[in-house]
Amino acid sequence: MKTVGDRAALAALLARLDRLTPDAERRWGKMNVQQMLRHVGGAMEWVLAEGEARNWPGKPSKLIKLIALRAPLPWPRGIQNPNDPAGVAVPPDEFEDLRRRAREGLEAMSRWEATARTPPHPAFGPMSTWEWRRWAWKHAHHHLTQFGV
Repeated sequence: MKTVGDRAALAALLARLDRLTPDAERRWGKMNVQQMLRHVGGAMEWVLAEGEARNWPGKPSKLIKLIALRAPLPWPRGIQNPNDPAGVAVPPDEFEDLRRRAREGLEAMSRWEATARTPPHPAFGPMSTWEWRRWAWKHAHHHLTQFGV
């Protein structure tokens, strides 16, 4: 299973990230490419900074975590995020900075180790280093696919 801890899997994600353009059109969802990059980079920054626990409707589910991280299935489209990344205005001229932040987040997650202060995932609950690295790969893969790369 691919994770950002696997050098080849990380390199492939980064190459896909590099193929994005500021005018890339989404295939589904509401976010534009700048909002997506802000969302992907910001999510990893939150984990790496050991941020505050975030609210999510319902309780974390071990079964959903198992399916989301270990099943060879794509993540479903259109899952509502209570933090609504599509509701944040992001100027198009921030594209390169946002792509850099996403790249740096993926690279940092590849070297990072979970600690006792690592926040639980809002939908999956507590996660191991491997699970967080798998999540980072799946999350980035999902959103890169959203933009056709």
